[in-house]
Amino acid sequence: MKKELLKKTVMTLAVMLSFAASSVAQNAQMLSFGFYQADNAGLSSDYIAAMPAYVAGTTSYDVEVALPAGTDLTALVARFTVNEGNTVTVDGVAQTSGVTKNDFTDPIDYMVRGSNNVRYTVTVVEATGKTWVEMPVLNAAQLSGNEAFTGVFAGAVLAVSAKDNLPYVAYGARGVDNKMSVAKFENGAWVQVGAPLFSPTVSSSNYAFDIAPDGTPYVAFADEEAASLKGALSVMKFDGAQWDYVGSQGFFSVQAQYLGMAAVDGGLAVSLVNNNKSGSIPRRSMGVATFDGSAWATGESALLSSGQGTYMTKMGGNGKVATLISINRGAVDGVNYGHNIFKYENGQWESLATNFLEPGANQTSIAQGSFGTTVAPDGTIYAWTGDDAPRTDKVFQVRLKKYDAASKTWSTVAGNTLPIGHDGGFESHISLNVAIAPDGTPFVVYNHFNDQKKLYVMYLDPATSQWSTAVQLAVDADDVNIAFDAAGVGYITYTDPSDNIHLLKYAEADPSGINGVQSNASASEEYFDLSGKRVAAPSKGLFVKRTVSGGKVTTQKILK
Repeated sequence: MKKELLKKTVMTLAVMLSFAASSVAQNAQMLSFGFYQADNAGLSSDYIAAMPAYVAGTTSYDVEVALPAGTDLTALVARFTVNEGNTVTVDGVAQTSGVTKNDFTDPIDYMVRGSNNVRYTVTVVEATGKTWVEMPVLNAAQLSGNEAFTGVFAGAVLAVSAKDNLPYVAYGARGVDNKMSVAKFENGAWVQVGAPLFSPTVSSSNYAFDIAPDGTPYVAFADEEAASLKGALSVMKFDGAQWDYVGSQGFFSVQAQYLGMAAVDGGLAVSLVNNNKSGSIPRRSMGVATFDGSAWATGESALLSSGQGTYMTKMGGNGKVATLISINRGAVDGVNYGHNIFKYENGQWESLATNFLEPGANQTSIAQGSFGTTVAPDGTIYAWTGDDAPRTDKVFQVRLKKYDAASKTWSTVAGNTLPIGHDGGFESHISLNVAIAPDGTPFVVYNHFNDQKKLYVMYLDPATSQWSTAVQLAVDADDVNIAFDAAGVGYITYTDPSDNIHLLKYAEADPSGINGVQSNASASEEYFDLSGKRVAAPSKGLFVKRTVSGGKVTTQKILK
């Protein structure tokens, strides 16, 4: 009887010890983490993190999850798994996988508790399969078939046609009397638009280019062969077969410098600075020319005082609205090099800013690449200028500003200047352009002249409303341009030291454009799965690798 009782007692103790052992939590470890479509109505797919490898004694890990741009991060539900017996909290609040909502606008610390405590810091980043990929280079001499054509002159201009969604570039010919040519990138190759070198001789880089909503390309230039005045304004268009004058050659008798042009429904708007005493308007004043589809109207801008000196002008537009920005020459009413912003719509000009200077600044920068204007597809107007506020070392920073039509006020995008500094002299070498993607995201492309003219691009992160980290795309880049088509495909052009034009295309990674298969991968590169989601650590399978090397961007398929 005693022996049987002892046997039962031992068995009971064994069961109790076994139960107690199973109740002891294992090492704290998060095994998986992700955001699933089933838990989050705003997601169209499941996004799962690549979890860091477990290392004994480590008390903190970083986890990164890539979600599509524009995802609402304020109330996301995470699904996760942990070791048996582990508990999970965020700021002391117990977390239930697939249930608890959190705001992931900023990184979140998940505390996993078991036989020890481990912190997993989860950061949400933007997922994109889009990359800037180098297209074939435009060698203007080869394209024209003219051996005397040694390259493109400064000031090449990019525009994307709303009709065929193709990028077009207008450029002057170096070595051939600086005549105009236009090319488009179609089916993977550059194609001449009409005859090459179609214009008379153009004065330096005083030309502008745009494409009307109906697909008609227009070029405005200072015409050295005009009978009215050497350097007078001429405009030509391509009618599908040949380039012809819009109106008469040299129709505006001014020595046209610092040209801007925007094509709008049924017409054109052109801005310039006259630099000749014999011109039809005062020397160094701003002239405007508008075309209503049948006739030109020309003259000095009525929105500035007669004879007021203007340093430079530039224009932008979206096919419906044209915008013009000008920098005053010297002080006007006590304001040193103030700037003016005008809008042209339905045949009427309107002032949006007059003789303006940023508070605390000594002057608006007169560096040629430090100012401009553009119009978003939805009609929102943007302008950028350089200023030295609140600095005293004459280093100018560029700021992008946005116009609120309801309140008629301007505000600095993201609340701060861009990280682009330059000195304020006329010969300051900075090239910068802005384009607004169809989804409303501003993109900025610029070169850094004090650092090998490196080409960078950045965008306004919709999740943080701050500028993204600038990504280097090239070295020795001049005359940078950026534009988007209606589908959100972006294009950047720049000119290299050999006077060739480079085109970068921003689009989803295309396996058909892959230039090789690689059997290993470097952890320093960026990787995406074939659905476009960024992958922190590629494992077995097929991935797309984005490489920036030697100033060039390439996309490759990676086999692991």
